[in-house]
Amino acid sequence: MAIKFNPILVVIVTVLLHVSNARNIWKEAPQPIAGGWKTITNITDEVIEIGKFTVDEHNKEAHTFLEFQNVINGASQVVEGINYRLTITAMEENMSHLYLAKVWVKPEGTSKNLTYFEKCKEYNRMTVCTYN
Repeated sequence: MAIKFNPILVVIVTVLLHVSNARNIWKEAPQPIAGGWKTITNITDEVIEIGKFTVDEHNKEAHTFLEFQNVINGASQVVEGINYRLTITAMEENMSHLYLAKVWVKPEGTSKNLTYFEKCKEYNRMTVCTYN
């Protein structure tokens, strides 16, 4: 007895397999897109340590005496390592101010490099923060 080949059945099985595989793709955790900035939704201890690093490094480079207070928000960018853009607060002469900072953390966190640090501008009781 010979088995008959049914092309319609082959098409149906093929479509079902593709649909099944497509559904499994969406269950995997999304991977960061290299080069794109992603908002940091959870300020972790690691992010706070990077914020402290920005103030310490700025103090060394600019010979200032800022005192780190907090990380307000930030974004990260996957490159060869991770870039961080942070908005932080720091004390300067007993007054709290906002600062913008960018840090590049090399792969596996082997070292950090402060690439930008700037005090936000204040106009008529309004603070404006922009990266140059």
